[in-house]
Amino acid sequence: MEGQCMLPYYTAESSPAMGMFNTTMGKLQQQLYKGEYTIFRYAPMFESDFIQISKTGEVIDVHNRARMVTLAIVRSSPCLTLPDVMLLARPAVVCDNARCGPGTQERGSLPAQLLELTRLLPLMFVKISIHNSIKKQLHLKLATGRSFYLQLCPPSDASEDLFVHWENLVYILRPSWLGTLQTHLCLRK
Repeated sequence: MEGQCMLPYYTAESSPAMGMFNTTMGKLQQQLYKGEYTIFRYAPMFESDFIQISKTGEVIDVHNRARMVTLAIVRSSPCLTLPDVMLLARPAVVCDNARCGPGTQERGSLPAQLLELTRLLPLMFVKISIHNSIKKQLHLKLATGRSFYLQLCPPSDASEDLFVHWENLVYILRPSWLGTLQTHLCLRK
C-alpha cells in the first residue's frame, strides 16, 4: 500500500456498518482532502468510477468518447450512522498555464487530471437501485424524476468485486419502511 493514503482511523472506522468505507482514498477523496470542501476533508467516503449508459445499457457517446463519472457516497458527519450525501464528479483537464487550452498545449506535456465536482445531493433526494447486477449497473433516480444509469468501471488492479460493495450499499440505504412493506407483502402471500 505504498503511496496510498488512508483516512485517520477514528473517522474511517467510526461506524461498524461502514466497513466498506475503510478503503484507500480514491481520486475524488484525495482531491477533497486538499481542502476545497472542508466538510468532506475527513469524511468517510466510498467511491468508484462509472460510465454513463442508457436505460438499455448502451454507452452514451459524447464527442466520440464515453462519459466517465465518479460516484461517491459520503457520511458528512461522524455522528451519523449512515451516509447522507452523494457526490458526482467528472474528469476536468487543467494545466498550469492560464492560457493553456487544447490548441495551445505543448507537445509531450500532459495536463494534470483532476475531477470537477458537478453534483452534491442529499441522499434523501436520490433513490439508488441495482439496474443490472450482471453488467454491474446502477440506476439513480432524483427527486425531480430525472434518472441516470451508470456502469461500474473497476480499476484494472482491483483485487475484489467492487460491485458487491455497491449492492450492499444500496441495501443499507434502502428506506426502512420499504423493507417492512416488502416483508409484510411476502407474509400476506
